[in-house]
Amino acid sequence: MVLFYFLGVIFIIALVIYGFIYIDRQNDKKNLKNDWEKFLKSVSLNDVKGIALNGDKLIWNSHLKNDQLNRIINIVNSRVSDFPELEDLKNNAFNKKLHYDRPLPYPGSSGGKKQS
Repeated sequence: MVLFYFLGVIFIIALVIYGFIYIDRQNDKKNLKNDWEKFLKSVSLNDVKGIALNGDKLIWNSHLKNDQLNRIINIVNSRVSDFPELEDLKNNAFNKKLHYDRPLPYPGSSGGKKQS
């Protein structure tokens, strides 16, 4: 009987965690446009702190589009030599680009790995 209570508690905890993850993803989707506009405004005002802050929010947004990521990379690469504060954003954007460009498995692909 204790085992069933224990499994029930674990199941409820798993549902609560899944709910938090779902809400976070919905917030990412809802905030993407607003964060993108703030980032572009910071770029037009040449506000380095705003670029770093809003760019970091965008990099960690799960709904960021590939063309937006490419634009962030171009903007940061053009300014990183003058503003070393953008180095972390440059590295995060580069890692996100690597994540987007990874080979994905599909049926018959041997797990997405290249076969020699």
